[in-house]
Amino acid sequence: MRKISLFITITLLSFSLLSTNVLAKLSTEEEAFINKITNDFVKTHSLNLNEYSLFDIRELNNESLQAKEQSLLNISLEITKNQSFIDCSPIYYLNKLKSKGYVLEKKLNGMNNLYTLTYDETNKNWLVTKKTNIMGTDLVDLGLLKGSK
Repeated sequence: MRKISLFITITLLSFSLLSTNVLAKLSTEEEAFINKITNDFVKTHSLNLNEYSLFDIRELNNESLQAKEQSLLNISLEITKNQSFIDCSPIYYLNKLKSKGYVLEKKLNGMNNLYTLTYDETNKNWLVTKKTNIMGTDLVDLGLLKGSK
């Protein structure tokens, strides 16, 4: 029964973070979830996000995307396409100039996949320039899921 409730909780959270909504605002629960995962990435990857802001990918409107936005959405789709059904939705951070960024992908087993992004001004698109995988804290130990060890 615990495994079923764990599965349902992760599934609902993943779908809520993936759903597209132009007017989407983060709930208190989503903010807490994102902060815990982000802090784990800061610790495991020695990441400095002082010059970066959270970017909610749901703010992109599929109907009128420019090349820059479409390439960022394509990266999101590629990452989520390769996820297992119950992994966490990727979290995006972009710098103030929107020329560099990070994607934080937290796997159910605790693996922290960090994608480093760079905006190519010539081709007007975002590129994944590096991917680093480091084992982080699992979701139960972060307090994001209930489980037994």
